Amino acid sequence: MADISHDSPAAEDARPEPLTLTGRDQFEQPEAGRRVGLLWLSRSRWMHRRVDTFEFVDAEAVRCKIGFHFTIPSDAVVLEGSTGQRQCLVPLMLLDKASLSYRFHMCDSEGHSLPRLRSKECASLEFNFLNAVAESIIGGAIPKTPWLPGLPDGLTSAFRRITTSVIRDGEATYNLMHLTPWGLRSEQRDLLFGNANNPASEFFRISVKVLTECHILCALVPGEPDSECMVKITTDVPQSWSTVSGKPWRELPRLLGWTAWGYKIVPPVSDPRSYHCELWTPPGVEIDPRSPGLTPALPQPHVGFLGRHGFHLAAHDFGSGPEYILLLRLRSELRGWLPATLATCLAVLALLCVGRAESADLVAAKTSGTSSGTPLNLTVLLTTILLAVGAASITILAKSSSKSHALEDEMLAGLRGVSWCIPVVCFSAVLILFCVNSTERMECGFLVLLAVQCVILVLLILPWYIRRITSPGLRVTAPRQEAMESPGLSWDE
Repeated sequence: MADISHDSPAAEDARPEPLTLTGRDQFEQPEAGRRVGLLWLSRSRWMHRRVDTFEFVDAEAVRCKIGFHFTIPSDAVVLEGSTGQRQCLVPLMLLDKASLSYRFHMCDSEGHSLPRLRSKECASLEFNFLNAVAESIIGGAIPKTPWLPGLPDGLTSAFRRITTSVIRDGEATYNLMHLTPWGLRSEQRDLLFGNANNPASEFFRISVKVLTECHILCALVPGEPDSECMVKITTDVPQSWSTVSGKPWRELPRLLGWTAWGYKIVPPVSDPRSYHCELWTPPGVEIDPRSPGLTPALPQPHVGFLGRHGFHLAAHDFGSGPEYILLLRLRSELRGWLPATLATCLAVLALLCVGRAESADLVAAKTSGTSSGTPLNLTVLLTTILLAVGAASITILAKSSSKSHALEDEMLAGLRGVSWCIPVVCFSAVLILFCVNSTERMECGFLVLLAVQCVILVLLILPWYIRRITSPGLRVTAPRQEAMESPGLSWDE
């Protein structure tokens, strides 16, 4: 790969001048694609910092704000307009092909929108880059393949197809390419499709896989090479919490609050020299202090600050290596409405115990037809309190969900569903008082409701109990002192 890379000292000394284009149609030049690919490979050389901020819009969408601080490379592709305005083509990140044409906004540090390349232009650049990679590995031109229907130009035709189509499975595309006879000599085929121990063939495999599924997002940044710039991208990313497809019953522990909700991203910690990641949870949602954070922890050290509602990761000078995964476990706080709901649950439990213990007197008061005396007064009092407690539980549940965030509502759906059984039990007890005229049946009815109410109580207490026995005694509630004294992150830096 020495022929197409600037990573060696000799390449640094012989760094080419900027490639100036006079129109967007010239993005199809082979040199333009080769330059963009090389800049993307050497992004740790000119990209100083990247800051990713994640905030939950609702239960199914996360707003991702990505900030880039970089120096425009001296060998960048420069687009010069008819009025003399010069814009540098800067590859920023990989973006799924399905998301390239919509759902994000790109601007500079002052909020001015920046133009970007269209899908067709990105495909042309990536096609020429793959061509340059293949020719560099095999050491010559790519042979023609007139015997392959639809692929007369061999690998060149395949590169054109995968960069312009909406193919999404990169690994399957590479395997099919590996099995196709491209007219290469045996030594060329070994170099291009060799085993994983060959760096050149492994790089080719990764390039094909990535560019089959993604485009390189390129921004047209006003300015000259060697000048510092900042670019900000805002996009809403869909979020799916389901981990088991086709088996909804296996989601019950998570819906009932027994397990946390896992949020996983693959941060590009090795892209810039300094990578920062921030995640903020909405009110009512907290981060489990047992969250793994960035894994693996080795071979590079990193700093992570975990608070109740926020997480900050700082990674500096990460080299290429394993794929890092940031895994945080989110959960509802179980505050406010839960103590009030537990109080109503215990009150109903006590009333049911009274009703079962006094079933004989309650039935006697109903069947005797008397309008005075303690049994009849107890019936009226018990009915009134049950109706009041049922109405109170409905009020608590209604108010708890009226001003909460959609993500908190999603996390509490199971517990709130259980809580809505409390007024049902209350009204069922009232029906028993009015409709049952047998002591045995009344005792049996109250006994069944007691069992149901005990199950409700256990389901409400269990999430809190699980957290108490599994969470550590101390929680990091604020960043360390040195982090609090630091100037922080700002677009004005």
